[in-house]
Amino acid sequence: MAFYHCSIKTSKDKKGNFIPGKKHADYINREGEYKDYDNKVGLAHAEYINREKDFARQEFLRKHGQCVYKANKLPKWAKGNPSEFFKSADVYGRKNKASYREFELALQEELTLEQNIEIVNTILNNYEYFQDKYYAVAIHDKQAALDDNKQQIHCHIMVSDKIIDEIEKTNERPPEQFFKTYCRVNTDKGGAKVDRYFSKDNFGKNLTHFRKHYCDVTNAIFRKYGIDKTIDHKSLKMQREEALRNGDYVRAEILNRPAEQYIGTIASYDKNNPLVQKLLENRKYITERTNLLLAASETEKNIKDTILIDKINSSMKEANDAIDERCNTLESKVADISILKNDILFLLNQIKETSKDVLSFEEAKALAKYDSKYDLMTKDEKALTNKLLNFNQKSIELQNKIVNTDNDKIRQQLDNELEKTNKAISALKVQLRPTNKKFTQSAFKAKVTKKANYLLLENAPLREKLELLKDKLDVQTANLKQILKENIINLPAQSYSAKEVKTILDNLVIDVKNSLEYKQQEYKSLTSRVISPQRAREMAYNVATNHKYRELKEAKRLIAKEKIKLEQEAKPLINQLEYVQKFDDSYSLNQVKQQLQPYITKYHELNVKEQDIFAKFNELEAFINSPEQQEKIQSIIEGILTKNSPIKYQYDTLREQISSLKTELKELKNLSVGVNNQVRLDKNTNFKYSIKLQTGTTSVANISGGSMSSSDTIKLLAQAFNGVEGAIPLVAKIDEQTDEVLDYKHLNIVDKRAKRSNAILKEFS
Repeated sequence: MAFYHCSIKTSKDKKGNFIPGKKHADYINREGEYKDYDNKVGLAHAEYINREKDFARQEFLRKHGQCVYKANKLPKWAKGNPSEFFKSADVYGRKNKASYREFELALQEELTLEQNIEIVNTILNNYEYFQDKYYAVAIHDKQAALDDNKQQIHCHIMVSDKIIDEIEKTNERPPEQFFKTYCRVNTDKGGAKVDRYFSKDNFGKNLTHFRKHYCDVTNAIFRKYGIDKTIDHKSLKMQREEALRNGDYVRAEILNRPAEQYIGTIASYDKNNPLVQKLLENRKYITERTNLLLAASETEKNIKDTILIDKINSSMKEANDAIDERCNTLESKVADISILKNDILFLLNQIKETSKDVLSFEEAKALAKYDSKYDLMTKDEKALTNKLLNFNQKSIELQNKIVNTDNDKIRQQLDNELEKTNKAISALKVQLRPTNKKFTQSAFKAKVTKKANYLLLENAPLREKLELLKDKLDVQTANLKQILKENIINLPAQSYSAKEVKTILDNLVIDVKNSLEYKQQEYKSLTSRVISPQRAREMAYNVATNHKYRELKEAKRLIAKEKIKLEQEAKPLINQLEYVQKFDDSYSLNQVKQQLQPYITKYHELNVKEQDIFAKFNELEAFINSPEQQEKIQSIIEGILTKNSPIKYQYDTLREQISSLKTELKELKNLSVGVNNQVRLDKNTNFKYSIKLQTGTTSVANISGGSMSSSDTIKLLAQAFNGVEGAIPLVAKIDEQTDEVLDYKHLNIVDKRAKRSNAILKEFS
């Protein structure tokens, strides 16, 4: 976890009083046992940051860490010894004035020591304040007070505010002169000038400037070594406001919390301290809340992707339905229709092309995992993933070929090839299990999500373009439908013979069947990925018990299976025993019992094991049912169901679509009955049928909300052939020989039989 801390201190307390060396030593050691220290603060603090003398004791090192790196920039007379330099500052400097300024900087445990030293050296070599100063640097590495698994590496930079001027560069002053008060008149006789950069008047502004520089350098080193972390010097409130301005509402909500209360180094080592316990509980709550917000964000993105796809498909279907044969007939007569049709065709093409480049959240995550510039996968892992993608594509192509093939021999060959492909897919999935497991780890998930969000941010203009094209398409489609509605009354309707209606209706049945099969396959593939509340609860039990729940459940299942197998193996002997008992044959009875004894012993052992598992299950249930664990389990369940909700949403949508397709297929098959009858009745005739464009004051265009598609026309004609009362008045019957237009009259069963008999008699007369 990237950690931010940056403070600047002097040897004065908050009231501006000078702190004696002993008092300061007692303060920094928290023990008050360093009695032999020089009463000069600079010397004591130099020994503290370099871990010398009493500061090298084991107890002190355990709490405050070891010094793992030292460096300095000092005059020759100090002989490279910071203690000597700051002791001289205490002795020869002005009384009751700060003898040093200390910079405390948090370094990062994700980086190596050398990389952290690079941060420190970059700051010292580039920040202007340090260029003309003497300083000593020490890096400490200690165990974090609140987390035994973390290290808290940090840096101390002790600096003298005295400026290294041209005189000092040419001829170093002795210590007694260097720390003297600066003299404007006789600069060569006075001491070095004091830098006012961090004086009271400039402190706030320049502290903020330095903190920003420290964060910029740290983040640059993170990027240089490919570590997906950042630190920020701004307050949580300022970071949240910035996130809101950038439209990153999830990050804004994560940052919507109070800052941690500082409890001090000594208190933080006492795990029984109520303040420490409260702080740890708060950190745990923040982590869980952050994870839930991120999971909810992923869910929201997936649902938005699905909704966008549905909207675009719906808009494209509506546009295609509007551009039917009536539109083609009218466009030569109405100029606006031709213009709108061309606009719609252009927009449809633009939407298809743009859709190819728009990333969904799942696609962005897959790209983030696979893209070479992110280095989240090894070369071998990428090769296996690429193979899997190719085989998945091949599987889809084979399934489509099988659906569209009528030849049984070819279908059998395709089935065999599909079986081989699916086996290859299964084998590759087994090989990729370690890779997939890696991406379930929180660190990798965070990296993938961050990279995916970055890709989506880059892709946002294309998504906006797609949404804009979709909105334009909706407007143009509505305009076209309105113009068609205004002109449709004067348009001659398309006419069909009963045989043509049958052919088109049969094709509609095939299309619906194919769609239904495809949706059912998709639905079946999603079934295993949908997590029910019961399954989520079992998964939560497993997580809460560190996988013991699953182990016991599996052990219980295996024992039950073994008992059944044992019973089946022993059944012939049991039957033999029952048979022998009828004849009172003691010899045979003993023989059978001896043969049966190993089974009885084994069965008894299994019962003992089963009882032991039941006992462990009871203990586990008592643990699970405790209020604390129930709260944790409920939180895990919510997280699992939230993460799974996009798949559940897709699953439910498919189920509704399948139900709708089944209903449509049933209706079409029912309509086929009346259509077949009409085909038989119209045999050897020249009758055609069309939809009346106007019946009294009501037009079909008004009924259908605009122009009708050919499929709608066919369905309406089929309904009339089946005697649907609302459809019959809307259908006209046309005699192709005489061009006479009649009202369609539906014949009942008796009339149909009579008409068929008359036709037969007429044929033989």
